[in-house]
Amino acid sequence: MKIKTKLAYALFIGITTFGMGGCEKEEVRQYELLPEQEEPEMDITSSGTISVNFENSGGAGANEGSLKLVDNDYNSKFLINPYRENLYMQLRFPGGIAVSAYILASANDAQDRDPKTWDLVGSNDLENWTVIDSKTDYMFTSRLQKARFDIDNSTLYRYYRLNIKAIRGGSGLFQMAEWRLIYDPNRKTD
Repeated sequence: MKIKTKLAYALFIGITTFGMGGCEKEEVRQYELLPEQEEPEMDITSSGTISVNFENSGGAGANEGSLKLVDNDYNSKFLINPYRENLYMQLRFPGGIAVSAYILASANDAQDRDPKTWDLVGSNDLENWTVIDSKTDYMFTSRLQKARFDIDNSTLYRYYRLNIKAIRGGSGLFQMAEWRLIYDPNRKTD
């Protein structure tokens, strides 16, 4: 009986030791994550295609043609002669995007050529336009001045138009150095 007891005891110890070894807790490593950061806003102008309803006499690629309006060079400009009250500049995007701000820059000379009254409008079909922002009697205070306009827009549009309704001098030539559209990826959209 002593041999059977010793054998049973040895078997008990072996099973207990083997079983306990499998129940050991593994050390779990925990890492603290960095706090979530907001994405920076983006200038999306270069993703669009510019068009205008009245072009510079030399064409879009001319020294003062419409392509200068979105070339990200604040020392170049778009100029037409004469200004017409139904002038617009349009940016078309491949998909809808919700613009949260825009920038206009005055050109290098003759403040009477600056835009002073305008509407920024958006559309998805080129027929139905929604007014997103309007300015009346805005006056640039210096040459090559960049003015940023934040807007409350959460709607995705494929087309954005800047309708120039009046210039500072009332008539004559129109000029503008730059038009930029800004997108904030952190803003909720419709």
